[in-house]
Amino acid sequence: MSDVEPPRPPRRVHPPIATALVTLATAAGAAAQLADPGLVDRFRRDYPALHDGEWWRWFTPLLVQPAGWGQIAFNIASLVIAGVIAERRFGTVRWLLLYLGTGLFGEAVVGERLDPHGAGNSIAVCGLVGGLAALLLLRPGEATRPHTFVVPYYTACVAGLGFGGTVGAFVAPTVVLVVLSVLLRGRRYRGIAFGAAIVSLVTAGLLAARPDQHGIGLAVGAGLGLLLAATVRPGPRVAAPARPSSR
Repeated sequence: MSDVEPPRPPRRVHPPIATALVTLATAAGAAAQLADPGLVDRFRRDYPALHDGEWWRWFTPLLVQPAGWGQIAFNIASLVIAGVIAERRFGTVRWLLLYLGTGLFGEAVVGERLDPHGAGNSIAVCGLVGGLAALLLLRPGEATRPHTFVVPYYTACVAGLGFGGTVGAFVAPTVVLVVLSVLLRGRRYRGIAFGAAIVSLVTAGLLAARPDQHGIGLAVGAGLGLLLAATVRPGPRVAAPARPSSR
């Protein structure tokens, strides 16, 4: 007689609607700024203009990337990869709460102090990754390899940039890439998923304390993720070790 728990039926996978729509909007903003460079100044953070009635500046900084092609490529790629994983795990409505909640918090609270003339959607992507980190911490047995990988890798990217500049932004994710490429080869990686969550959340906390807007975005996303996780239906235990059978 076997004591092995029967696997849960696979969850129905819904198309990543929010990820697709927000990616299209972000790509449209990037295309528009390349066609009209003056759009960046009209859409970026400008708190005196915001308080004078330019209300659209609450959200338009999430649609333009003032650093150019490098920022465009990284932020859109991060949005697609983290967005698809987060939407599959959290669902569309919770995804929007993570992305827009963290992004608008960044514009309302963080941006004026840390980057009053900046722009970019990375802080909103940090909300998604922070939410995924929280779910990884609470349910490591349900984590897929992409979920387990993207959380520490993205955290390493923004932490490397925050602590070490351009060099750090290259070295830190490269180290994570090499280490996880080895650790995630095995079939059982629940402990690795849990460890990745701990390391990512601690790193996010240290980065937020610096203070750094990406660290704060990760922390806000993690807080929202902890709250939303209670409403997420359990998924299949793909990372948990199998139970031994008995006869």
